[in-house]
Amino acid sequence: MAPMTLHRVCVLAGSDPGASPAYTRAAHRLGTLLAHRDTRLVYSGTAHGLAGHVADAALAAGGRATAVVPQSLRTRETLHPGLRDLRTVATHHERKTALAELADAFIALPGGLDTLDHVAEAASWTQAGLHAKPVGLLNVDDYWGDLSRLLDHFTRQGLIRTRHRAIVVSAGDPRTLLDRLDAWDPHSPADPPPPRGPLLGTSTVVLRNGRVLLGRRKGSHGAGTWSFPGGKVDPAESPEAAAARELHEETGMRALRLTPIGWTSDVFAPEGLHYITLHHLAHAEGEPRVVEPDKTETWSWHPWEDLPEPLFAPVASLSATGWHPETRTQAVRNHP
Repeated sequence: MAPMTLHRVCVLAGSDPGASPAYTRAAHRLGTLLAHRDTRLVYSGTAHGLAGHVADAALAAGGRATAVVPQSLRTRETLHPGLRDLRTVATHHERKTALAELADAFIALPGGLDTLDHVAEAASWTQAGLHAKPVGLLNVDDYWGDLSRLLDHFTRQGLIRTRHRAIVVSAGDPRTLLDRLDAWDPHSPADPPPPRGPLLGTSTVVLRNGRVLLGRRKGSHGAGTWSFPGGKVDPAESPEAAAARELHEETGMRALRLTPIGWTSDVFAPEGLHYITLHHLAHAEGEPRVVEPDKTETWSWHPWEDLPEPLFAPVASLSATGWHPETRTQAVRNHP
């Protein structure tokens, strides 16, 4: 099947203008572009909010609009006065069906629960084969960014297939979004979702008698590999504080001194994660013990020149930089 040509686009948008003037500007640009491309606007018929702004701009630029309105909402106060093609249905459910039948594609501007409901239903109907129509998110000021990331998360977790994730496309400006919807082909190979992140992580490189502390991971990503103590940096937490906290939570040891080593960037493809890990060299007191048995199988000490295999990706990446604990150890010992 060749890429589609958009003759009619159903615009989904809030019945209020929203908090940002950028939403209104985007609505006007979209309406004007639809008119210039000779693409008919299909929408709820309201004269208010962002949907009303799209209709204002489309009709002012000589475009055409079709409105589908439930009987209960057909009042002079709510309907756009410039409409010439107005279709009345009995219920909200019938309006959804009519909008879907009239449109070649859907575009969602910033909106609330009703907009989100339409987005989900239109995409799920394409997924189910009830129609073959894409859904575009007009991502003004990253309004739909969290939804896109959530859909990527669903896909990485195996609950949406990659080809179905491609039903929903997004762009920050109307022209790019319309171009992407024009180019959409339901049979084109879909790209896998990008990894989540980059997320900020931390590790604690604990040295004792020339050996480094490593634990065999369990449960989460990297299971079966050998890793430094460490984890994700919490919001409003410094990397040094996170390194000390993770060391204590995982091993029961307390950091006496922490010195930054450097950072590594690692993508965990099977889990769809991207971490920037900040590594810290530590002097610590106490003996390591397995405090979190669901995360770590065992702790043990190893020479840096003879590390066990397989290594957790950030450990392997740090080793690949050429960093060596002996040079850093002397620097830390001389630090006041």
